[in-house]
Amino acid sequence: MRRMMKDQNLVRKLAACETMGGATNICSDKTGTLTENRMTVVKAVLFGQYLDSIPSRNVSISSKIFESVSSFAVLLQGLATNTSHSSFARLVLKPHETWESLGNKTECALLILCHELGGDFTILREQYPSLRTLPFNGDRKRMTSVIALDSHTVRVHTKGAAELVLGLCTRHVTAMGVQPLDDTARTILLDRIASMTCSGLRTICLAYKDISVPAGQDSLNFVSLLEEEKIENDLVLLGLVGIKDPVRPSVPSAVQSCKLAGITVRMVTGDNIETAKHIARECGILDPHGIAMEGSEFRTLSKERLHAILPRLQVLARSKPMDKFILVHALRELGEVVAVTGDGTNDAPALKEADVGLSMGTGTDVAKKASDIIILDDNFTSIVRAVMWGRNVYDSIRKFLQFQLTVNVSAICIAFIGAVANSRSPLTPVQLLWVNLIMDTFAALALATELPSPKLLQRPPHGRYDSLVSRRMWINVIGQSCLQIAVLCFMLFAGEYVYLSDIDSATHRRDINYTMIFNAFVMLQLTNEFNCRKLTTEFNIFEGVLSHSLFLIVMIGTLIVQVILVEAGGEAFSTVQLHAKHYFISLAFSTLSWPWGVLLKQIPENLLISVFARTPPPPPASTELEAVGV
Repeated sequence: MRRMMKDQNLVRKLAACETMGGATNICSDKTGTLTENRMTVVKAVLFGQYLDSIPSRNVSISSKIFESVSSFAVLLQGLATNTSHSSFARLVLKPHETWESLGNKTECALLILCHELGGDFTILREQYPSLRTLPFNGDRKRMTSVIALDSHTVRVHTKGAAELVLGLCTRHVTAMGVQPLDDTARTILLDRIASMTCSGLRTICLAYKDISVPAGQDSLNFVSLLEEEKIENDLVLLGLVGIKDPVRPSVPSAVQSCKLAGITVRMVTGDNIETAKHIARECGILDPHGIAMEGSEFRTLSKERLHAILPRLQVLARSKPMDKFILVHALRELGEVVAVTGDGTNDAPALKEADVGLSMGTGTDVAKKASDIIILDDNFTSIVRAVMWGRNVYDSIRKFLQFQLTVNVSAICIAFIGAVANSRSPLTPVQLLWVNLIMDTFAALALATELPSPKLLQRPPHGRYDSLVSRRMWINVIGQSCLQIAVLCFMLFAGEYVYLSDIDSATHRRDINYTMIFNAFVMLQLTNEFNCRKLTTEFNIFEGVLSHSLFLIVMIGTLIVQVILVEAGGEAFSTVQLHAKHYFISLAFSTLSWPWGVLLKQIPENLLISVFARTPPPPPASTELEAVGV
């Protein structure tokens, strides 16, 4: 777990490590995960004028561009006051005139714009405290703040998803003042929105309106009693801004690694569909055959239609938290192993529904408690590393299991054969205790501590219902067990006459032979541990062994202890001292497992039917999905 922490993965539920290795789908948020969450306003339409770039504060904006616009102060006021103070959306000036964004990055981008246009958001916030706030959420996709201008008038400032806020506006500010927002002007603005979103920009509309306070009423009481519909209608459009959030440089290669690993990456975002498609193409998620869909259409699909398009669905835009939940549930119905990211409170149902819930380090406590793994740096690359660790854990379990099955089969068989043929097992109980120590503790340390390698992402994930013991593993277990039994039986029945014929005493010859059998059995396990490092048909069983220091320590340490037990074990271990040639013979027999392992890899897997094959049961129905009436 400490090693995964270094890779920015805080594991809350241990089982999630192994499950992550079998993930076939990753449903990822866009902002902050695929992108840097470093927002900057790069384009704007303000008071009917299109700005292809945002001038710096050194340029006198008000005199050169908006000198005839009386609503310029209203724009600065809205940029400064319609922000969430609870999220600490403020800017800290660092040395060398750079800004650090703290809190909501989108709001910080608007505060930077306020600064660049010549405003001081700190003074404006203090001058116009908010009387009422309608916060942003995934359903509304807008935020509204109401401030008091004087005792007779309050002003509403609204910002949010461009096409949604534009639909609430009936007038707009131009160089000639406030004008009706006719169809022509609306079409021009929609074209600007489309142009910006196709460039991958997040578009936000800024609007306002003034409301008169009835005589004799307090402004705060009056605003608190207003219905939301009356606050957010008949708005006056101030402008439209396009915000750039760059894709993380490491994301395209990470997405490509997922594709090579047989994992489908899907983007789930609340952004405009054109913005989402542009970013998805930039990340390598959306291909020419993929489908991008808006949440409003997605959530109305029938179950049959939903299952039909899911294999090609790669982008879900303008989505709500329930859309993410429906997506995860539908994928699990199709037998997929799903990992999903989330950082908000409303993401908790989807995080719980997924096989692996991945919350962000900057997310809410509710999301973190609902998740299985916390991605501390919010980076998609860290999710890919979690997949690699998951596959490594799964492989480590299988390596150890393959080794342990081989030891057990060969030990039981040789003990039984020896007891039946010679009325004495060649392996004594004390010797078997040492073998058991090798088999359990030392083997686990040697085989389960290897670090993950990028090669783990060059194969498809294991299936949800795949047997833990694969056909290839059974071939290795049965094949190596047969070799060990054959070698030990040869030593048991012919050893005294082949390589110990020069010893006159029959009793001494038998004692040496039984000691050599014990020695050869342990050495066979040591050489087989090298074979167990590879679960596939790879021939190079020594690859990376020099970088796995603990494996080498266990191998060398076990060999040294084995020699000590043979030479000094005496009656306790039923051993006698051996000559160098006896060790050489035992070692020579044990190394047969390496060329034998190469031959086993030539056996086709389809010749062996796995005895652990299972019929996949249907995935469990989600009570949460039924509860919300979906």
